[in-house]
Amino acid sequence: MKIRNKLRHKLLGNLPKALLGVTLLCLLASTYFFSLWWKACQLNIAYENKSLLKQTLKNDEYLKAYSVGYLLASQNKPIEAQKAFNIAEVSLNPELRARAKYGIANVHFEGAMAASDVEKGGSHRRAVERVLLAREAYKGALRLKPDMYDARYNLELIDRLSPEKRTEGYENSPDGTIGLQPYQQNGTALMKDNTRRGLP
Repeated sequence: MKIRNKLRHKLLGNLPKALLGVTLLCLLASTYFFSLWWKACQLNIAYENKSLLKQTLKNDEYLKAYSVGYLLASQNKPIEAQKAFNIAEVSLNPELRARAKYGIANVHFEGAMAASDVEKGGSHRRAVERVLLAREAYKGALRLKPDMYDARYNLELIDRLSPEKRTEGYENSPDGTIGLQPYQQNGTALMKDNTRRGLP
């Protein structure tokens, strides 16, 4: 009985210190999460007014780099956008890495479509190179985030629009002319020509 009373008195005596310690831990945690919230708010404001583009970008600011890349891509600055996406791509956050790869793929996709316009100075070879880069980036995004349907859709789309696909589906006819294969004569390519299309 005496031992129990001693333990009880000891616990009651240490209770204020324990409560003080818990309070300090809660205060530190609150301060930390408030700082994260404040940084996120400042990032959103800088993104909205585009002042983010004027700020110095560090190699460990992955979310900021992704935001900068997105803004630069929307302003049709693919080279600068890709550099920013490359920083975000090495983030430890798989969601952010997938988004960065998706952004890189979109930059290559748009570059491939622009390069395929020979009349405006494009070239078939350059377009094919950008198509290959876009495919790999889309596949990389899907490996990290298989349910990223935007990436899957774009991978399917670029596979159908790519320059080397434009000549597929054609065959020599008996009369010496070149025409579409029978199952593609309705103007659409069926999925059976590549059953793994869209998969990483």
